[in-house]
Amino acid sequence: MSHTLLQAAPVQTVPAGDCDLGYRAVGSGPDVVFVHGWPLFGLTWRHVVESLADRYRCHVFDLPGTGASTWSPSLRFRITDHARRVLAAIDHLGIDAFALVGHDSGAAISRYVAAEAGERVWANVIAGSELPGWHPPLLQALLASARLPGARTGFRTLLRIRLLRRSPLGFGAAFHDVDQSEGEFFDLFARPLIDSKPALTGQMGLARDWDWGATDALNDVHARITGPTLLLWGEHDPYFPATKAREMVPSFPAGASFESRADASLFVHEEHPAWFAERTAVLFERARAAGSTPAATAQG
Repeated sequence: MSHTLLQAAPVQTVPAGDCDLGYRAVGSGPDVVFVHGWPLFGLTWRHVVESLADRYRCHVFDLPGTGASTWSPSLRFRITDHARRVLAAIDHLGIDAFALVGHDSGAAISRYVAAEAGERVWANVIAGSELPGWHPPLLQALLASARLPGARTGFRTLLRIRLLRRSPLGFGAAFHDVDQSEGEFFDLFARPLIDSKPALTGQMGLARDWDWGATDALNDVHARITGPTLLLWGEHDPYFPATKAREMVPSFPAGASFESRADASLFVHEEHPAWFAERTAVLFERARAAGSTPAATAQG
């Protein structure tokens, strides 16, 4: 089986304060940091990175509890905790200036990183992610079920049964074309949760420690982001509706734009990676033309 550049890259770990983040890096050029959502890990960016690595140095992390990260169950898995860890890992790598690409909860995390890093962040891409003041009914139901006794067993059973995992209870709500939740996607992201108790425990950490206060405060976070922002969305996203996402655009004082696909849902970067990479590259090229893109960090 052939693999993308990201899948073939050596897997390392990077110190991030109270844990180590799994880490892959490919490509050359200005630095771009990718932050994945739930319940995924860094390889969800495999096809997007494939299209960008000829122009950018792509740094892809596995958040605590996922992929190749090393962590303790006693860690707090809040969005703000993860943002602190991602920024610590970036600093450890010596990356002085960078763009951010985040999806789902990863884009909430990346917004906190951008706000804290200030002018070090020269561009910011947000995809299918939390909206300030909006508590999605589907997400509330998922969080409530994740805290019930026997939740891990129930979630593993859901993933094993094809009909259930393709339903709105599983990945059915995340894909416009639910067939894309099978095959490679299933092998990378669902099968480990079925086969590995530690992998499932790690992914459940975010649900255990979920804090609506962090997402309700996102307008204040946006006000501190200094680089240009692009919002990429699926029009059929049932968690974070595109109509509400469009309303976020004015909350970015440095400027933001919104683009969407009618044939996509929450996992727009998985369904349409070439489009996602192309629109991301346009933002980056505009930032470079404006002179805001620094030289790339020296590659190790």
